Amino acid sequence: NVADTVTLPGLTVTNYNPTEVCHEPFKQHITELIKETLILTAAMAIVAGAVYFFLLPSHASVSSISGLGIILSNFVPLPLSAITMILNVLLLIIGFFTCGKEFGAKTVYTSIVLPLFLALFERIFPNIGSLTDSQELDVLCYILTVSIGLSILLTAMLFGGLDIVAKIMNKYLHMDLGKAMSLSGMCVALSAALVYDKKTVVLSVLGTYFNGIILDHFIFNHNVKRRVCII
Repeated sequence: NVADTVTLPGLTVTNYNPTEVCHEPFKQHITELIKETLILTAAMAIVAGAVYFFLLPSHASVSSISGLGIILSNFVPLPLSAITMILNVLLLIIGFFTCGKEFGAKTVYTSIVLPLFLALFERIFPNIGSLTDSQELDVLCYILTVSIGLSILLTAMLFGGLDIVAKIMNKYLHMDLGKAMSLSGMCVALSAALVYDKKTVVLSVLGTYFNGIILDHFIFNHNVKRRVCII
């Protein structure tokens, strides 16, 4: 029922509608959810673009699931998007069993959206080559571009890469989280030696180092509760 005027001790409310009052928090929640989803989607589009247009042509395996996927694509007859999806799902399953509730809906969403964007780019821009005609510039452009997407994710208290592996090492091996992240990242970077030349390996290691500096700035310089997402 709608009352034109409701009088409470010390307060008079005109055109009071209890139904509207009850629905207002729900509407705000839906609005915030849509806004957050759009922001996360935009961030993952930027990250996927950085991977597909710069990291993939460079052949460098800068610390990330996508970097590992680039190496595996030399051994597995699947596109990068499919390999990334498989790795993400496997790590999500491992993460749920080992780290529990830290892996929520946002983590699952971003982990699935990244390979979907990669698949979209593979369809629209098949067999794309280097946009800069320089392996060094490709790695540099990747770091600069992906840092934009990561900064958006970190604003939403999400951070990514091989952090599921790092958190497992932190939990079960009692290794410092920062050291675990560096170790897992360097392992991916050094895996480039399996298929590429020395120059690519060096670029992978340097790219991982400078990418780590960016992550340190956004993660460890802020006293916030952290969630994990896979990029």
